[in-house]
Amino acid sequence: MIDAKSSPQPFLTWLLVIGGALVVLAFYLGYVLLHQNAVEPTSTEATTVALIATQLATLQPTWPPPTRAATATPTRVPRPSSCAMLKQQQPSAGDGDYTIYLQGETAVPLYCHNMATTPQEYLPLPASANGGNYSLISYPEGAIITVYNKVRLNPSSLIVDPTDTTFATIASDLAGYNAIIGDQLASYPVVTSNFAQATGCNRNQPDAPLGRANINLTGTPFVVSPEVTFGSFGGEVTEANNEMSADGKVVDLVVNGRCGIIQPSSSLQLLYQQP
Repeated sequence: MIDAKSSPQPFLTWLLVIGGALVVLAFYLGYVLLHQNAVEPTSTEATTVALIATQLATLQPTWPPPTRAATATPTRVPRPSSCAMLKQQQPSAGDGDYTIYLQGETAVPLYCHNMATTPQEYLPLPASANGGNYSLISYPEGAIITVYNKVRLNPSSLIVDPTDTTFATIASDLAGYNAIIGDQLASYPVVTSNFAQATGCNRNQPDAPLGRANINLTGTPFVVSPEVTFGSFGGEVTEANNEMSADGKVVDLVVNGRCGIIQPSSSLQLLYQQP
């Protein structure tokens, strides 16, 4: 059965033409049959019949009618939600700053490291250049100060790995402290602190400086989740405190003891904050 709704316009025209021709031919053949005993068809009549048949043959359409090739819909390239995905899309990409999309939607600036082997994401911390993002171990004679310029960040969970010291350095100064650096470090068993970890070793001296740590996310699109808690432990903890700014960008930690430590007691969870 022919579906007139889907047939092209030329087919309708052909249908009308051939229908009319068939009517003419049928009428003519009927006339010949009625008079075949009385009059033999003339050569003109035979020629007319042959001409109509030839015209009908030339009017045969191509069936099914030709169809237009469908236009291919371009495939949308997903936006990179990790440094590994970015490397897959851009094989020549090296270590550096890139835009990574959280859940493939929200653009954030992250640093991609180890692009030649195992790509990893790090959050740059601009406030480190102004004295932020340090973790120190205090002693009566001075302090070992670790500064984090970038921290390892999982772009899917937004959890910081505080044990990753890839972009941590030993600082030579911090207001209020005598920095222990260089060859002096050789006599100390621990020379770096985890991110957001303060250690105070007062050696039973009441006037010994406090162990301190600072988280400062100023200049980033993140804040510390209000659900993050901090706990203290260690020997003879005499003081421990944490204070978070109202906007969640800054956290200050203090502790003392022999040696007392304060650090996140749960995962260090960040939250994206619309700039």
